[in-house]
Amino acid sequence: MKKNTFGDYLIIGEIAIIGLAEISHLTGVFLKRSFADCAMLLAILLCALLITGVGFLAVRWKDIFAESAGEPRVSGTEKLLYAMFALIVISQLIFIGMGNAIYRKGDMTVETVESFLTCDRIYQVNPMTGMPYTEGMPSRLKILCLPTLYGSLCKWTGLPPALVVQKIVPMAVLLGSYLSFSLLGRTLFAEDGRKRACFLLLVSLLLWVGSYRYGIEGFDLLCCGWRGVAVRGGVLLPWVVSLCLRRKWFGILLCAAAEGCIVWTLYGCGVCLAVAAGMTAARIICRRIPGMADRGMTARAGEKGDVK
Repeated sequence: MKKNTFGDYLIIGEIAIIGLAEISHLTGVFLKRSFADCAMLLAILLCALLITGVGFLAVRWKDIFAESAGEPRVSGTEKLLYAMFALIVISQLIFIGMGNAIYRKGDMTVETVESFLTCDRIYQVNPMTGMPYTEGMPSRLKILCLPTLYGSLCKWTGLPPALVVQKIVPMAVLLGSYLSFSLLGRTLFAEDGRKRACFLLLVSLLLWVGSYRYGIEGFDLLCCGWRGVAVRGGVLLPWVVSLCLRRKWFGILLCAAAEGCIVWTLYGCGVCLAVAAGMTAARIICRRIPGMADRGMTARAGEKGDVK
């Protein structure tokens, strides 16, 4: 997959939404604008993004979908695998919607969003006490934009913060994660649709298995999918691996920037760049191992011969 696919552009759009939310958030933090003004600014920016995205797709429609149009027809085995995958995804969405396994220990996202909506200011009232902050907040925490994004969704729709944060957003993050893993599967198994279907099915099963313990990707996505670490682990990192395999470095920089806007811990920042650096170092080491470079050249020559 040398060209960007429709899925790539969808993830770029998600990262763009995070960037626009960061702009609106910083407007309220540093310019002391009301939260209503920030939500209005974000709505205007998102409308502009939507118009730009639709125009871009209209112009590049044939180029984006030219490769997918020539793919072989899906076999019966692939349909069965994708049906099993769809059932697992539906069960996970139901699991999130039921909300029986929400994990909120040490998390105040819902209270923070409620404070934004109540006082119409960003980080002016402590959500735990309802009183103004007596001590300054860490700058690294103060510049994160997810509470403003979630609060804006609540303000536009009138939905309660708990519903948006704990159910609607995790569902969207889970679907975005499978989109990211789908792109990784297309990169790893570009010519084998059955392996791509098996890959997605295996990922969905591993997410269920990994939901038993805090800190594992499955737990983050299914039990606290509104957190920045869930977005990073489920959406950004699989796409980073796909981008590294395809040598698309600009997208990696976008993921690193998005990570900086949503993950607050200092030790958590830079994971996307660390993964990209590790994969690049592995590629360089493999090239220097005797015989590895020759096998790589032979494989690429074989691919060119198949194309011819």
